[in-house]
Amino acid sequence: MRLPAPDGCLMTTRHPARPWYCRNDVVDEYKSTLQEDDEKLPMLKTLKILRAIIVNVGIFGIGGYAMYRGGDPTLLAVATLAVAGAYNGLEIGDYLALVQAYNEIQTESDTED
Repeated sequence: MRLPAPDGCLMTTRHPARPWYCRNDVVDEYKSTLQEDDEKLPMLKTLKILRAIIVNVGIFGIGGYAMYRGGDPTLLAVATLAVAGAYNGLEIGDYLALVQAYNEIQTESDTED
């Protein structure tokens, strides 16, 4: 990224190369959380996995219950799978941003040592 300097020259900022699937703002937020709160990655990973399990059980439970009560199985199955797929896609993106932030912190601490 190139920014104009006060004297009109161009200067570059160091920004680590990130994969296309990691949003910069999310990675930066996780980096600040990991650095400031001294939160350990296993706890964040455990909470994310637990949240994903609870939401997935809820999505499939509601879809199954609706079919049990006589709802159209084709429509409900497609809707349930679409919602579960969309949710899990967002979760995977968020999880990958967390891993990217953790890797960047580890790289920065290795270069400082």
